[in-house]
Amino acid sequence: MAADDVGGRPAEAATEILLRFARAGHDAGYPTADLEERVEALADALGLVGTEISATPTIVEISLGSIPHQRSYTLRVRPSVVDLDAIARLDELVQDLLARRLDADQALAALAGVQARPLRRSWPLELAGYGLAGAALTPVLGGGWREAIAAAVVGLVVGGIAITAERAARAAPMVAPVAAVAASFCAVSLTRLGADIAPDVVTLAALVTFLPGMTLTIGMRELSTEHLQSGVANTASALVQLLGLVFGVGVGRSIAVSWFGDVSATAPDTTFSTIHVLAAVAAGVAFTLTLRARYQDAFVMSAATVLALVANEVGAILFGNDAAAFVAALTVGVAGGLVGYWLRRSPLVFIVPGVLMLVPGSAGFNSILQLLSNQTVSGISAGFDTFVTAMSIAYGLMVALLVLPRRFTSVAPRA
Repeated sequence: MAADDVGGRPAEAATEILLRFARAGHDAGYPTADLEERVEALADALGLVGTEISATPTIVEISLGSIPHQRSYTLRVRPSVVDLDAIARLDELVQDLLARRLDADQALAALAGVQARPLRRSWPLELAGYGLAGAALTPVLGGGWREAIAAAVVGLVVGGIAITAERAARAAPMVAPVAAVAASFCAVSLTRLGADIAPDVVTLAALVTFLPGMTLTIGMRELSTEHLQSGVANTASALVQLLGLVFGVGVGRSIAVSWFGDVSATAPDTTFSTIHVLAAVAAGVAFTLTLRARYQDAFVMSAATVLALVANEVGAILFGNDAAAFVAALTVGVAGGLVGYWLRRSPLVFIVPGVLMLVPGSAGFNSILQLLSNQTVSGISAGFDTFVTAMSIAYGLMVALLVLPRRFTSVAPRA
């Protein structure tokens, strides 16, 4: 349909739909490539010619029209976290517009609804999600049942800080460091109170929801696909968040040790077992709450976390540890594309929890902790491994796009 035929309104209506979708999609947490692909598909469907888009974590620039008559628009945005419910609703809107099931007024109303009425759950349920995430990720990080209980308790503390900060203006940059202070202090304090636990494992498990593994992976993927500005921005954002977490952990540990004395560290046991599979299922449920996914997506997200964990283990056995992350990401990417095609929306509902289960951010977190503890050689080595893991995941997801037929990955109307 031509731009001046959208619901009988002039081209301004099509432009407004496109710009509002770009802002809403960025706020929902679409990766750059996914957002740009959807904006271009919508522009074609709305009859807008010569559309060009450049999306970064802080600015979205869109140009419309042939070069002699080109008009450019700049949207000032902020870095966002993934909101899977908003992404699902926006994907449904894209499908409806591509299939011409909506006119301009209906599309604008739907966009306004996505932004004005985000998915909200009661705070006790959100809090439970943080506690469950801490307990679920503990076995994967090498902890036992004692660490799982402790991580659930500390996760509730961390969740309380995160939920409170959501209601406070300008508190977002301080959430991760403050949560890290609380997690580290509580983990060491529990140890001094007699709990036979590994405080580092408890701290890391409780902070898993704050680890920027997905952001780092997206940054590496964007750098690999020559989205340089966005890739550098996302990579830098991930590193800053890691440094903030390490700063908080260092401060919390320092206070606890100063008050209660030092504690001995226990080496984690990461041997794969059935418990890891059960933990992955629980992690999928927890991510359903923390990533604002729909309840009906809990099964899909749990399937993604289990597949990621099992594929990583099988990949390590068959191809070695260095190739395990690539194999797991490739498997998750292919499965995600098929699931997305089946659900008729973005594969991110499958890919995001799968990538988070691979936890590339945890290696970076450990590497910086080792550097602060004067373990220079092992810290640098672990830090390098972090970027190798992130690149492996990024390339695995990109190869998955090449393996799948175009109809499974393209933004096109589906019956």
